[in-house]
Amino acid sequence: MRHPQFLLIIFRKIYFFTAFLLIIPASLLLENCAIRQSPPGGPEDKTPPEIIYTFPAPDSTNVTQLEYLEIHFDEDVDRSSVRNQLWMIPEPPNGFELDWKGGKKLRVLLNDSLNKNQTYIFTVGTGVKDYRGNTRNTPYMIPFSSGPVIDRGEISGNIVAEQTEGIFIYAYEISDTFSAEIVFKEKPPYYTQAGKEGRYQIKYLRPANYRVYALNDNNRDGIYTLEIDEIGIPFTDVLIDANIKQVKNINFSMVREDTTGPERQRAKAIYDNQLEITFDEPVAPRQQFIIDIQDSTTQAPLKVLSAEIDEKETAKLLVFTETQTKTGYIGKIDPLKDEFGNQSSPDGQMFRFGGSEKTDTVSAKLSATQPRNNQRNVRYGEKIQLEFSQPVDSLTLKNHFRIVDNDSLPVSGRWEFFSSLKPEFVPDTSFEKGQQYTFFLDQENIMSVYGQAIGDSISVHQFTAWDFADLGEVGGQVRTGNTEWRRAIIEAESYTNGEKYTVNVETNMPYLIEFLPEGRYKVSAAIDVNDNGRYDKGKSFPYEASEPFLIYTDSVKVRKRWTTEGINFYFQPGK
Repeated sequence: MRHPQFLLIIFRKIYFFTAFLLIIPASLLLENCAIRQSPPGGPEDKTPPEIIYTFPAPDSTNVTQLEYLEIHFDEDVDRSSVRNQLWMIPEPPNGFELDWKGGKKLRVLLNDSLNKNQTYIFTVGTGVKDYRGNTRNTPYMIPFSSGPVIDRGEISGNIVAEQTEGIFIYAYEISDTFSAEIVFKEKPPYYTQAGKEGRYQIKYLRPANYRVYALNDNNRDGIYTLEIDEIGIPFTDVLIDANIKQVKNINFSMVREDTTGPERQRAKAIYDNQLEITFDEPVAPRQQFIIDIQDSTTQAPLKVLSAEIDEKETAKLLVFTETQTKTGYIGKIDPLKDEFGNQSSPDGQMFRFGGSEKTDTVSAKLSATQPRNNQRNVRYGEKIQLEFSQPVDSLTLKNHFRIVDNDSLPVSGRWEFFSSLKPEFVPDTSFEKGQQYTFFLDQENIMSVYGQAIGDSISVHQFTAWDFADLGEVGGQVRTGNTEWRRAIIEAESYTNGEKYTVNVETNMPYLIEFLPEGRYKVSAAIDVNDNGRYDKGKSFPYEASEPFLIYTDSVKVRKRWTTEGINFYFQPGK
């Protein structure tokens, strides 16, 4: 008979062996179920997914039978980012399906056979991401043809917008049935996306006449929707033929078009001498507001002392009144305009509100000045802006403000009261280089519209204009063969602070942008076709072409006491 201790040893060995067998598959299971992620440590992956193989290969010809396309990425991609980033032009009538072979290999299964002698472009868009969120800088195109040749027409240019990545370029063929309304109704036969820097190329176009649009398709329905999408209007249509296969500098400046005026939403008293009228969109600045208010019961008028656009919420109008009573009021405001020049409708002119008994405790005072006191390097064409806590009485300000130069000689000018909270003094002549200027405000005699003095003393403010020794210039010429294009607008925008310096010049004559602080600039030129002194972006319907513009290829460096010359622009569409 076996000893009990021997049996206990045998039992323990069997137990531990069994536990070991159970642990092995559990550990394997955990390994197989681990979340896929980048290995820890090392530099952060900031490289977008690249395409290393495609079938068919780019520029393949005589591709007569094609069941699927195949794309290989160099890393695993986020599948959810791919679905809306694949396009085939012309589009197959029945679309295509996606068949993933792991995280890097994708097959695109076609549901239709190819047309004969047709150039196709399969595009992988810029929105494709890896698992760290990196996206491609430019779309990837796979051109191929079911015939012996590939169409080689190409249109290129730049897009100006706050963010250009993902903006589409649409090209419609102009035929006997073409209409400018097509962009509202149909997706085009040819399209591509702009890159992150705003550069685009729409390639592999067959010979035809084209109208090209830029479209930020916010609602992703493939067509242009007014007031929702942003659009870029071309300045000319483009011909691709046997002699002209590449057309450059078809540039776009994006705009969100608006065809309706601002409509009143509500009116509300916030103090016993102030109310807010809110509209459904921003109100255009620098316009006069005519408002009548009366007691809804007695018809007694309530005097309006000032009306100002709220600087923080430009869809809101601040109306300053005589003291209200706690009663109902009815008002009428004359038609006003939005930022696109559209007027409000007659239905939006009437409003009602209840009077308030709450008192505004803010006292009248000078809040800020521009230029600031003791500010140096003030631009020569600067205005003097005064900011008040309450609307200022214009007559008392005019009579108790004066400005003198370094020799104590008065500086003449005019006042602009588009805002009584921020009136502006516009000198008749530009400030002189290196000169010091002083302006005085007799605060005891400058009143708000409520009759309160803004202070009890004379305040003194000084500033100094730029010294020419600290400034530079940019010069060149705007050339064009079109004799009707007589005027141009040149703009230099600072890469440092976004300041813009603009001059209007004659074409085919030397130009000069003076008084530029040292630094690097983006310089552009636009043809002022209608000679109205500003750049016009065109309209989608009724269709109006935009005005042509060019962006200088490189950044322009400005140095002190130096003229950077040779910044030339040549407007020659189609070359």
